[in-house]
Amino acid sequence: MKMICLLWAGVLLFAGCSRNEQTQLPDQHARLEKLRQQLRQTLGEKYHEPIPSATSAQLKRGSELFPELCGGCHGVRGDGKVEHPGVLLHQPSNFTDKAQATFFSEQARLYLIRKGSPGTAMMGWEEVLPEDDILALYMYVRYLCHSQEPIFFNRE
Repeated sequence: MKMICLLWAGVLLFAGCSRNEQTQLPDQHARLEKLRQQLRQTLGEKYHEPIPSATSAQLKRGSELFPELCGGCHGVRGDGKVEHPGVLLHQPSNFTDKAQATFFSEQARLYLIRKGSPGTAMMGWEEVLPEDDILALYMYVRYLCHSQEPIFFNRE
């Protein structure tokens, strides 16, 4: 399973390779606003439903998965800072910035982890990860916008 996840992370990292510089296009906000409206339509009333608080087991699992699966684009700290910033067409979300991290509702952010984001390197994980891992990733992402530092549990 770990090898499959690493392979997908590599695909994800290079899927957006088409520019030498990482840029935020002038229409970036308009693109995100359009996506938010599409998610509101897709999710309907569920768009605003809250997601229960994370358990410590979910945060632990999310902290294990995030650096491997999400860190290539969002940075291992979730701040959008990566070693090779020029490989992505669009600037990835900075989960440590509350405005960026909460632009979409909780249900919408969970949906994006499951289904991906069209026109970006953000792939959907529902065909790769079990639902428990997807939820753990979301819980960890949600934690990042409320914390100064990412948490890293002992990895034994």
